[in-house]
Formats: sequence, C-alpha cells, structure tokens
Amino acid sequence: MYESFFGLREPAFSLAPDPRFLWASETHEEGLAVLHYGITQRKGFLLLTGEVGSGKTTLLRTALERLPDDTQTALIMNTASLGPLDILKLVADEFGIIQPLDSKADFILALNRFLLDRRAAGGNTVWIVDEAQNLDENGLEEVRLLSNVETSTQKCLQIVLMGQPELRDTLASPRLRPLRQRIALEHHIEPIALDEVGTYLRHRIEVAGGRFDEVFAPGVESVFSAYSSGWPRLLNILADRALLAGFAKQVRPVPGDLVERKAMTLDLPRGGKAEAEEFRPQILGVDPKRT
Repeated sequence: MYESFFGLREPAFSLAPDPRFLWASETHEEGLAVLHYGITQRKGFLLLTGEVGSGKTTLLRTALERLPDDTQTALIMNTASLGPLDILKLVADEFGIIQPLDSKADFILALNRFLLDRRAAGGNTVWIVDEAQNLDENGLEEVRLLSNVETSTQKCLQIVLMGQPELRDTLASPRLRPLRQRIALEHHIEPIALDEVGTYLRHRIEVAGGRFDEVFAPGVESVFSAYSSGWPRLLNILADRALLAGFAKQVRPVPGDLVERKAMTLDLPRGGKAEAEEFRPQILGVDPKRT
C-alpha cells in the first residue's frame, strides 16, 4: 500500500519468515552455524529456542535453504495436543510413507526401513519439530525413541527441536534426562543488540529496494531500540505501523515522534515498556539533567 511512496519494491517489514530479509546478528549467526553443522555432520538431536518473535522460523528457513540437495526434511508445526501415535502418523506422512499402517509398531517399522534406505542411498534425513514446547513428556519421549535408528557410525535421523524458552524447562525433567543427554548442539536466540537495531532496519529496507534515509529520519533508531528491546517481530510491527502512518500523513522520511506515537499503541512486554521509559529523554531530545 505504502511501498511506492517510500521507494520500496515490496514490503520491508512483513512478518513472513523470508530468508532474504534475515539480518544475521551474532546470535543468529551462531544459530545458523549450529543448525548447519549439526544437520550436515549428522549429530542427531539439535535444540533451538528463543522468545516469541525472536526470529526462530526465519533462521530455520535460512538454514534449510543452505543444506545439500541430498537432504530430505519434514516439518511438523502443529504440536499441541499430539499423542505418540499422532506424532508417528505425521512423521510418516511428511516423509511420504504411504502404506497400510494400523499400529504403532507398523509405523515404527516403516519409518525404520525408510530411514535405513535413505542412509544406504547416501541421503540425509531431517525432522523439525516446531513449537516443541507444546509436547508433553510422553510426546517428547516418543521423539527420542525415533532417534534410535542409526548405523555403527552415524545417526539416520537428525531431529531439530524448536520452541520457546519453556521447552528447556520441560527438558530439565528427570524423566526426560535420556533425551536431554542426547542433544548434541543447542542455541538460544537472544535479542538484537540495541546498538545494532539501526543496521537491522537498514538491511530490510535495502533488501526491499529502498534507502534508509528516505524512509526514516535521523535518530529513529533510539525509538525502535527502546520500544522493541531488540526483538525482530516487534521491530517489524512497529516499522510497518510507522510507515503506514507516514503514508497516511504524506510524511517522508518518517520522524522519531511519529514512530513513538505508533509504539505507544503496541502491547509491549514489561521489559519493553520499562526500557522505553528509561530512554524517553533521549527519544524526545530532552537533557534529563535539566528536567
């Protein structure tokens, strides 16, 4: 709607997990390295966690694009209320295993044959469980059992558990100790450093074909930093709302006070609100020593 007004070819701050727009901060670079190395070196279990809106899905899609062509992947996203047999059915369907399967044993045997055949052919097989924090201990134990297929030297199935921070708490359960001990590599995504927020915004604008100084006025970085706490999703939502407001008012580039007015309409987490109050004198250009 507002793209042409700001000289953009496409939306710069869409919430879609498009790998082209990934700006790899240090925490995202490390996450990419964990995923790529863990999958290509057949490490078995990998764990990727992060807060809501930290960029987990975009990071995953970027990593998958960089995998060798012989890698076959299955992605399960709707994990809420899944029982052990439901998990097996979804995995079999994702891998294209089509045959009469009436029992849990049938599913396990079929999956084992599929994985061993894939390994014999030189292929790598990856199963990604998104929103894994929704699985209960029984579901996570079923995931562990599926990882038992292996040759004398390598795992036949690489499993990536993705989820919110509470997934780590669940995995700390004594009952899940066998699974926790199998996690070869893990990474927790941190927020973007506040002094790198401007670089993040600039990157997305340039990927969309625009120029930062034609879209946002000088000094807006402190507003975005204060109200987002460095979380990519909050940055994207705030930037999108600010650009829409700028278009409606025919203001270009968008000034910091307009960005702040749109930020005040966001349902910010407590940390974001506190940080905004701390940075508010800087945002408004006020010297706190004179107030």
